[in-house]
Amino acid sequence: MQGGSTEFEGCITHGPWGGTQGKEWVYRPENFIRKISISRGGVVDSIKFQTYLNGEIQTSLFGGKGGNRTDTISIDYPDEYLVSVSGTTGDYDGSNVVKSICFITNQNSYGPYGSCSGTRFSHDGKGGVIVGFHGRASEYLASIGVHVMPKSLAFGAVSTYENKIMNEVHSLVFKSFLLASLFCFCMSTIAMARNAGPWGAGGGKPWDDGVFSTVKQVCIHVGDLNVIYAIQFEYLKKNGKSVFSQIHGGTDGVKGIQLVNFEDEDEYLGGVSGFYGPVKGYDGLEAITSISFHTNKKIYGPFGEERGAGYTNFSSTASRGKVVGFHGRENGFLGKIGVHMEYF
Repeated sequence: MQGGSTEFEGCITHGPWGGTQGKEWVYRPENFIRKISISRGGVVDSIKFQTYLNGEIQTSLFGGKGGNRTDTISIDYPDEYLVSVSGTTGDYDGSNVVKSICFITNQNSYGPYGSCSGTRFSHDGKGGVIVGFHGRASEYLASIGVHVMPKSLAFGAVSTYENKIMNEVHSLVFKSFLLASLFCFCMSTIAMARNAGPWGAGGGKPWDDGVFSTVKQVCIHVGDLNVIYAIQFEYLKKNGKSVFSQIHGGTDGVKGIQLVNFEDEDEYLGGVSGFYGPVKGYDGLEAITSISFHTNKKIYGPFGEERGAGYTNFSSTASRGKVVGFHGRENGFLGKIGVHMEYF
């Protein structure tokens, strides 16, 4: 299947970003995208989308058959849906192609997948819900763009379509088959989900620093409460220039700042771990209570309080790679934290 037709109206097209070689493709399914698989090596070789329609999984693949690694992300619709995409493009084998890509939902950030060198592109996510993609592809994924709808129209269109389908289902046997297929699909989605965070409490304001060459320094803001008040990062760009992020969290009540410096040329940040849980004195509010930073040489921390009633552990260290950026949520404290990884 090379793409999906759609009854949706009111789509706004952004992009594509990348090269002009290869065959043009358009993917606008009749339902929300549930799963995306990215095959890649030095660049993005292909991208595959899956959705669920009329009791069956519908699959569309764009690009070549290469790539020494395939990453799959699962989107927990209807609670989760795509809002933004970013990445880099650049020259590879004499052609301009997509070198890396990152997908942002209303709940999580997935990626980047591929080599983050090249020219950066981004759809800012302010235009609503991503309901489809388009671009060009040949041996590699040459370019990619998005089809966006306002949230009210996107969910309204899908609800109308799904209601029409369900009204046509008269057979009890088929209903049982539909429910069983949906259950199996959801279970496979959970099993194959890729989690780059953020980990922590719900709610609050989202933040995302983006992707850099490396993390140079971390500033952890602490106080009397059992919580990380705020955090700030110093990154190095690919041109060697240093840039500080905004302070993520709250500064009221901060009694000190603890610094972590990664000064050795051959040392890099490989992941984070810690705990999140209730903030003492704040009924029902949760935030990051402690955090540790894992490099290829040592562990820095923990900073904050590790143990307490209702605390939950988190870690990004299961897969080997390099942290090239952070994202999360702030709720007066550091509510959530996640990582952008460059996997080895």
